[in-house]
Amino acid sequence: MSRKRKKGAKATAASMVLEVLKKKNAVNKETALPVDAFKDLKLTTTTLSYTIANLVEEGVVGQTEDGKFYYDDAGFKALETKFVRGYAMIFIIPIAAVILIYFIQFLMK
Repeated sequence: MSRKRKKGAKATAASMVLEVLKKKNAVNKETALPVDAFKDLKLTTTTLSYTIANLVEEGVVGQTEDGKFYYDDAGFKALETKFVRGYAMIFIIPIAAVILIYFIQFLMK
């Protein structure tokens, strides 16, 4: 269950890069695209470089030996799972703490 991505001016740099890769079917090393495939994106060179580097580091975008890029669906799913776990921990730990405190108070009576 993926969330709906914003398009146009409200799209993030990462979603814009991923959209280019998906639209051009760059999904493996054989179909990977060179960096100039992103030239039409309304991003500065610095922003584009930073975004692609982060996506490669997170495993969402793969990079070939000759400097081309492709979308890695398995990497995206792994990152999505990591975020879900992180957000779950933000909510689960406080709820568990409240239940534990309530249980301790109940036993003390």
